[in-house]
Amino acid sequence: MIDVTLRAGMLEKRREDAVVIPLLAGRKLTAVCNHLPEETAEFLKNFLRNFDSKGGFGDIHTLYQVPGLHCYRLVLVGTGEEKSLTLDGLRRLSAKVSRKLEKSGARSAACYLADAEARATSLVDRIQAVSEGITLGLYTFDHYKTKKNEQHRPLQRAFVMILDRTRETLAMCQQALARGVSIAEGVNFARDLANHPGNVCTPAYIAAQALSLQDDHISVEVMDKAAIEAAGFRALLAVNQGSAKEPRFIVLRYNGAEDDSAPIALVGKGLTFDAGGISIKPGPKMDEMKYDMCGSATVLGVFKAASALGLKANLLGVIPSTENLLGAAAFKPGDIITAYNGTTIEVLNTDAEGRLILADALAWAAEQNPAEIIDFATLTGACVVALGSQASGLMGNHKPLLKALSAAGDRTHDRVWELPMYEEYQKQIDSHIADIRNIGGPGAGTITAACFLSRFIGEHHWAHVDIAGTAWNMQGDALAAKGATGAAVRLTLDYLMHRFAMDDRSEVDHEDADS
Repeated sequence: MIDVTLRAGMLEKRREDAVVIPLLAGRKLTAVCNHLPEETAEFLKNFLRNFDSKGGFGDIHTLYQVPGLHCYRLVLVGTGEEKSLTLDGLRRLSAKVSRKLEKSGARSAACYLADAEARATSLVDRIQAVSEGITLGLYTFDHYKTKKNEQHRPLQRAFVMILDRTRETLAMCQQALARGVSIAEGVNFARDLANHPGNVCTPAYIAAQALSLQDDHISVEVMDKAAIEAAGFRALLAVNQGSAKEPRFIVLRYNGAEDDSAPIALVGKGLTFDAGGISIKPGPKMDEMKYDMCGSATVLGVFKAASALGLKANLLGVIPSTENLLGAAAFKPGDIITAYNGTTIEVLNTDAEGRLILADALAWAAEQNPAEIIDFATLTGACVVALGSQASGLMGNHKPLLKALSAAGDRTHDRVWELPMYEEYQKQIDSHIADIRNIGGPGAGTITAACFLSRFIGEHHWAHVDIAGTAWNMQGDALAAKGATGAAVRLTLDYLMHRFAMDDRSEVDHEDADS
């Protein structure tokens, strides 16, 4: 794992294997280059005048043994127009250049990318974005590779550089860097968990990973099948009927505030493999159904980061976990099951199972009197059709909560898009022989799935985040290798940090968030 550290100092004194500086559109350099030795300044001036280095966003040029500098490599990273540069752009550039440096064999790097003044940002914002980008960009999952690249020399140390040496600035930037690394490590924990195959990542494995998070602030309780039966989680048990692997019901508690402070309940779908049950899925890409537990990975990633951040809040994590397979005892289309809160459910499609296990979890979470409930689930293919992989679906019953989550998505680029939940949609899940049915017909599938969940949260403020389109990416992108993305971890942490006003962040009045 790379060591990401804050440092203050001038470019010409750095002795790392590589020094990274921003290059703005129009071949402009930032303040970090204001006091270079004359020979260095002349060299860069000639290079920028004679070579095709215009500072376009994402362009990277590596110069070796630049006169007057002690570093071996000087890496110019195109940041584009300052007025167009965003924190997410800075985050992605940091990830991209970090991967390039690692492939080059550099062992240490000093990165001045925070010197590029992205629009409407502070230095603190930029330090956090750069540290997140470096940590996220260097993530790999090669756990099952038997032949490692013995010639590979990983990037071991990255210094996020600033020029201002004042004590106050150093303290704020150090907090920002620690925050960025902790958030990124929470995302990477979620990615690791989701990238394991279904024969490894079973309900028992998820429970073990939850138990591994226990510390002075986090406690974990794991219910086995006998305890689940005793508790009355009948919808979870119904989905589990076709599997030889026993289910787990996992409860995490993070105590970072006063004991009498109502917790934020985070509920995550933990379907460790979803073959669809009797309503079997088509064969192509069924292997990707190991990712159907990404909602649970989101919850665990948030808890890991919350503890590292010292979040001043109480959190309740709830994860129902099982497989959904075919077997002699598997539940069937036409079955009627009774959820934890007594609601009867007509099963019309066994591949609409995530909402069934969430029904028990949400109803139980509601009994714990949380301040609000947020659930995360790879719930519907309809959400992928509606929003693709660019945004998660967002629905719920409390406008201030939905608006605050949307704002967090905009800040982090871990974006959400709100879909309506008009009362008319509720009629689509009415059943003529039970209270409700588990699918609402061919139209508005994402919304009717949320309507189903809404029957189990009582009067509590609630938001549902459908991450079916964002939880994994088999093409990879600037921040993530192929596989799990850790969707909604950064979104949720940003929301919680603003809700509970951490460190140098200004306090946000949650009740006035829609004003």
